[in-house]
Amino acid sequence: MKAVTAVPGVPESLRLREVPKPVPKAGEALLRPLAVGVCGTDKEIIEGRYGKAPEGSDFLILGHEALAEVADVGAGVDNVSPGDVVVPTVRRPLNCDLPVDYCPFGKYLEHGIWGLHGHAAEYSISDARYLVKVPPEVVDVAVLTEPLSVVEKGVELGLNLYQARLSRLPQRALVLGAGPIGLLAAMLLRLRGLAVTVTATRPPDSLKAKLAQQIGAVYVDAAHDEISGKFDLVIEATGSPQVALEGLERLESGGVEVLLGVYPRGGTLNDVGALLTDAVLNNKLVVGSVNAGIRHFQMALQHLKEAKERYGDWPRRLITKEATLENYAEAYHWTHDDIKTVLVMTPK
Repeated sequence: MKAVTAVPGVPESLRLREVPKPVPKAGEALLRPLAVGVCGTDKEIIEGRYGKAPEGSDFLILGHEALAEVADVGAGVDNVSPGDVVVPTVRRPLNCDLPVDYCPFGKYLEHGIWGLHGHAAEYSISDARYLVKVPPEVVDVAVLTEPLSVVEKGVELGLNLYQARLSRLPQRALVLGAGPIGLLAAMLLRLRGLAVTVTATRPPDSLKAKLAQQIGAVYVDAAHDEISGKFDLVIEATGSPQVALEGLERLESGGVEVLLGVYPRGGTLNDVGALLTDAVLNNKLVVGSVNAGIRHFQMALQHLKEAKERYGDWPRRLITKEATLENYAEAYHWTHDDIKTVLVMTPK
């Protein structure tokens, strides 16, 4: 079978390989991937900056954001059946007794990222316990479930921490970044009734700006305009250390900033001491969130359904580029104007 692969640690090693079709063991499901989302983590792996191949393999099959159909099941599997459409969660615990999305580095494996093959192939394997069934109403956008699950966890964390400390719900939120994570965060916050401002460096007539405005958010072009006021909740989705610190500055007293980016080392940051002192004096809180468990995948599917009911095909508009196995390389090259790129494996 064909699979999109890379060799972790080796830059520009992306290639399409012929690999053996996997066979499900007891407790596993054989999946026929329908669509696979592409994100910055895939880019890091392709550039040789991250990732780990499974034991005994010198390459890694990519693809951790997946929508798939169950093709077959191994012995003992009773939660899914052939023909079910599912999304597989990413992380699997490794000698860790914490919830899987809180296991520390070294205590987990991740499909398509770290030590487990992913789903950018004609067939793939998953522990059946980590599969979430997809309602028919959202099959067309369910490839967004994995990135949305990460946002679900972060937004829930921010809302709960704010309410627990101040005994009220936040009213105003700022989303830094208008990529898929930022726009999905804006969607969730709007569904919850918050006034939302989204800021990015794209112009006001860009697709990203229009998508933010279509769900009732205010869009600010950070390259030319200033953000007005302060916010109860800030969602940081750019991966820029400087922007993350600016988000801390934008918090109201008692506010919470949720970091959903992955930040490069180095850089120069000015007047950090004053910023941290302000955070202390105004009881500001910064939390990081990554990965998600089954409950947040289920929440993501429910909110995709709600978003389609309220905003029509808005979630589908986030998918701005599609490629197939035949032209797979196109899926791994994108611009700042692209939002979500999807590798279409087998249309459903």
